[in-house]
Amino acid sequence: MRSTARLLGLGVLSSIAVACGDDVVTPSPDAGNACVPDRAMWDSTVRGHVERQCGACHGASPAYGASYSLLDYDANLRPRNGARPVDRIAARLLDGTMPPAGTPAPTDAVAQAIVQWASCGAQTPPTGRGLRASRPVFRSPAAAPAGMETWDLRAGNFAVGPTETDRYQCFTFTYGGTEPRFVRRFEFLGDRREVVHHVVLLRDNQMAAPTTPFVCNSMPEGSDYLYAWAPGQDALQFPEGGLRIVPGQRLVMQIHYNNGQALPNVVDNSGLRLYHAAPGGTEYGMVAIGPLAFQVPARSMGTAQSGCNITRESRLLTGMPHMHGWGSGFSEDIVRQGGARESLIALQGWRFETELFYDFSTALHPGDRIETQCTFNNTSADMVRSGSRTSDEMCFNFAYVTPPPTERYCDQATGPADALGYTPGACAMPAAPTMVPTAMGRAVVGAPPALAGGALPDARWELTGVSWYLSAGAVGPSMINLDETTLAARGQVWTAAGRFTADFITRLGLVLTGGARIARDIPGSFAGTYTGAAAAPLTLTPACPSTATMPTVINYAVEGDTLTVGVPSSNFSGLTISPRYTFRRAP
Repeated sequence: MRSTARLLGLGVLSSIAVACGDDVVTPSPDAGNACVPDRAMWDSTVRGHVERQCGACHGASPAYGASYSLLDYDANLRPRNGARPVDRIAARLLDGTMPPAGTPAPTDAVAQAIVQWASCGAQTPPTGRGLRASRPVFRSPAAAPAGMETWDLRAGNFAVGPTETDRYQCFTFTYGGTEPRFVRRFEFLGDRREVVHHVVLLRDNQMAAPTTPFVCNSMPEGSDYLYAWAPGQDALQFPEGGLRIVPGQRLVMQIHYNNGQALPNVVDNSGLRLYHAAPGGTEYGMVAIGPLAFQVPARSMGTAQSGCNITRESRLLTGMPHMHGWGSGFSEDIVRQGGARESLIALQGWRFETELFYDFSTALHPGDRIETQCTFNNTSADMVRSGSRTSDEMCFNFAYVTPPPTERYCDQATGPADALGYTPGACAMPAAPTMVPTAMGRAVVGAPPALAGGALPDARWELTGVSWYLSAGAVGPSMINLDETTLAARGQVWTAAGRFTADFITRLGLVLTGGARIARDIPGSFAGTYTGAAAAPLTLTPACPSTATMPTVINYAVEGDTLTVGVPSSNFSGLTISPRYTFRRAP
């Protein structure tokens, strides 16, 4: 773990309370010129920048020690204590003393726009100074609400050996209350901070997680994100409402340990404190927005991108952009249904040790789309792939939205340049959608579960999950590393009028002992007809392609809006592979 993580004890909010005061600023060197900044530019552009960057302290109602607002054009041009606020704005951005220490500075473009406006074009701020963000940090009160109940989730003195540099350890907790509750606030309880890389909290919907501590490179199937902590964060508190927990529900806390300093005798009791109250107000949920499958070639700059299609009225409260050490920049835009593009957030000068929740407070409407892009600088001699290890990369915005999302991830294609592109195949239905989700899955050793069939309604189904069941844990003499083997897929199914049509592509990243990797993109496109009532297994008469290459028997199960399809088994180097694909009925 990077040594900068030792600085985590410096509270962001305490620095804000000190630095937001107004009596320590110095007027701009050009303040005596008393230039008159352009009012029209203030109204059209600069006021929005100042509100986003400075509004937490200098908003309509000043806070955190600030004595006045910066949102009134005329007031900004009237002297206060010997200097005009407009000149103080320029001076603070020029010398880097605002925003306060511990929070990101404005992006280069935003800082330049504000300073050049405030100085009537006479001054330009320096560029490239540390982490810069186009949105302010999401502020939570320094102290928790009085009288609120708490629930501590702790690692229980877990031993972290000197050679543990990528240990994902999970701890399962069961909520023992008798009534539903809303979690109003999360706090990280740091013990041995020098070995804690990040913490993720999930809701184990299917009660699939072991009840004793376990190694967990992947998360329990069907689980939902509730919270994520990374270096640089303080507590997170919802302004009202919260996340729902119910009696008997299991939560899984994953701690990523990285003892990069090879410290001996480390015993850690880090964890999370959940402040909770009776349900009331807005209910939130967390979704990871961003691409699931990508790679960056050795010694090169690279990008990863994806989209997130909005299908219902929602509100985005806050989010934490997340990358690893190869990251350099992060951006998200909202493309409105009519085509207008709005910047949701842009980060420059990415710093792993400063991962923060940012204030979004944005309404989302059906037909809108969030587009995410990450940039990476891979200076290593190896390909960097998406994954959970420190040496891998990620590109996510862990975002809180209301109403709570129905899926853990939101990742749809943005175009043919995607790492896992999807173009409808020859057997797809006419005008088949190209913007479909990416489903991440895993390979497991064992027989696939039986599928019970059911009535097949007329519907289009989008792929949401994939599992490959393997007859053995080895390919020839090489063992399969199941924790690192990855599956990503995109596709859809149509069921209508006695016809079953499937169209998808699967990317297999098979990892063998010793680090050997086998990567394959496996397309599939077929259609067949059946007569009579649908029943499992479903016998198909080939319609596309009209050859013996398409499957003629399909196992499936329908449960509400979920369709599970079992594709016939295939053989690879003596290994029998039985795929299972899970689809959700499309709106």
